[in-house]
Amino acid sequence: MQVRKSILIEGLLMGVFWVLAVVGFICDEIVPGLESLRTYIMLVCDAVLVLLGLACLRHRADIVFIAVLALLCFSSSVVMNGLSLPFSLNGMRVFIGAMFIYPIFRYFMDDQNRREHFIKTFDKQLEYFLWLQVPCIAYQFIVYGAGDHGGGSLGNWYSGVISMLIYLISFYLLKKHINPRYFLSSIMNNFKYVLLLTPTFFNETKISFVLLVLYFILLMPIDKRMFSRAIIVMPLMGTLFIVGYTTYKLTYQGDVPSTAEGINIFSENYLVEYVFSDLENAEENVEWGLENNESGVADVPRLTKFLLLPMFEEENPGHVLLGFGVGHFKGGTKMDHSDFFDQYEWYLVGTIPYLIHIYLQLGVVGVLLFITFLVSLFIRHPEGYSKRDLNLQLFLALLIGAIFFYAESLRDPLFCIVVYGLIAISWQPSELPQDATDDTADATEATNA
Repeated sequence: MQVRKSILIEGLLMGVFWVLAVVGFICDEIVPGLESLRTYIMLVCDAVLVLLGLACLRHRADIVFIAVLALLCFSSSVVMNGLSLPFSLNGMRVFIGAMFIYPIFRYFMDDQNRREHFIKTFDKQLEYFLWLQVPCIAYQFIVYGAGDHGGGSLGNWYSGVISMLIYLISFYLLKKHINPRYFLSSIMNNFKYVLLLTPTFFNETKISFVLLVLYFILLMPIDKRMFSRAIIVMPLMGTLFIVGYTTYKLTYQGDVPSTAEGINIFSENYLVEYVFSDLENAEENVEWGLENNESGVADVPRLTKFLLLPMFEEENPGHVLLGFGVGHFKGGTKMDHSDFFDQYEWYLVGTIPYLIHIYLQLGVVGVLLFITFLVSLFIRHPEGYSKRDLNLQLFLALLIGAIFFYAESLRDPLFCIVVYGLIAISWQPSELPQDATDDTADATEATNA
């Protein structure tokens, strides 16, 4: 009975994974008529994830977090800000990933047989997902050029999310094949995972250059030979960096003026313009961009958004602790936008760093709650699995930290499935039988010989 239950849960989770993975591209490019059903498809996926999370809920820490977050959402939305209960419940959907996905993975990690079967299945699906991005992003690049349309199978406006997923999944799969004693040959024998990074050079995601550096640094085992390995891998990383940067310059479709040779995205002028804009005229510039359908103008840069945060307290005192309630980042299709969104649409459209995403809805209390929750995932481990995959955890921690200041990717259920899944998998068995360790080492050596 337990085996059947775990297989059912695994199948449902992978089913949701693939629906979320392809619905965007299908609705945008293959069957545009399905766009009207997209909201309902996403709602069904959310409902399945909630049910799976509840069915797998076993640990006190997970129960406490869900209860506290639900209470905080209700208090901030309904009690403090007078938002309707249906509006608030719909708004809580942006936190479904944080509330219900990790307990599903804890369910698989708590039993050795479930863990082994699930990881084997999950790894296959992640590799298929990587390969799928090649034709999807290639098609988007040919049709639209480099830009936000390059979201791969996720569809339009998911370029940042798909790039982060590609780097994270490729890193995870390649690292599993790395033998520290045959580091370079391990990479060359599994070079397909490095090649699968190529689509990220065709969708204008600047964070890809940061992730590329982290990717190769953290592939190296952290030991006394790390420096010598760094010397070996530096030419490969440099080559890919140059290829990616050259491709980016030649395909750039942004609003910053370029020369015949392209642009220099690492120049001081470009970086300042990318993260900062005129504070006094920010609202006016974005509203002009919205009225004239200029997407590049209709987005306040990230640093400017942080600098403008005091504006909300000045104009609406008393919201620092609990925020303005949930739901302001939903609506517009089947449910109306909130008055708060209508007032600050110029600020809320475009890219929103996750830190701001949480703060505006749940205030300082919400930010502290989420930081505590995320830190706890790197502290509490499944019973019998206390050994860290340090490199994978560092990659995940740095990625999550960047997201707090870069984008609201952690509101996306598919992104959460991959991130929370790999956090759970990053906890390794506390002890391995010596025979198993020897067999694994011998097999790896034979493969790389």
